[in-house]
Amino acid sequence: MDQLTQIMKVTGTPGPEFIEKLESPEAKSYIKSLPHYPRKDFSTLFPRASKKAVDLLEKMLVLDADARLTADGALAHSYFDGLRDPEDWPEPTSYDDSYDNATLPLEEWKRLSFKEVRSFVPFPRRDSKRRNTLTM
Repeated sequence: MDQLTQIMKVTGTPGPEFIEKLESPEAKSYIKSLPHYPRKDFSTLFPRASKKAVDLLEKMLVLDADARLTADGALAHSYFDGLRDPEDWPEPTSYDDSYDNATLPLEEWKRLSFKEVRSFVPFPRRDSKRRNTLTM
């Protein structure tokens, strides 16, 4: 619970509307028992960050997931404008959803899962040449 307290010291103690969303009575009670922590000024917390970076951080570092910036929203943020190259975006592959609602015997699910795991080929890391050069 201390980690959650440390997070709230940055994001601020959530209001009653957030607490109402919580399903756990213990979580509700714990948050209500905390002292009020105001949200930190992110430009002070990250003094060397640009205004765009601070804006992005303020939108991402929100305790309430419903109010938090989505991954797509974060990637579309103006902070990343200079890094986007639409020509470099990978083509999306189609998703085969034929098994999503299938009713199959357990052994068939195991076989399909094992086949999928065996077909996995990891992408080589950019630093893979340096990976084994560390000494202990």
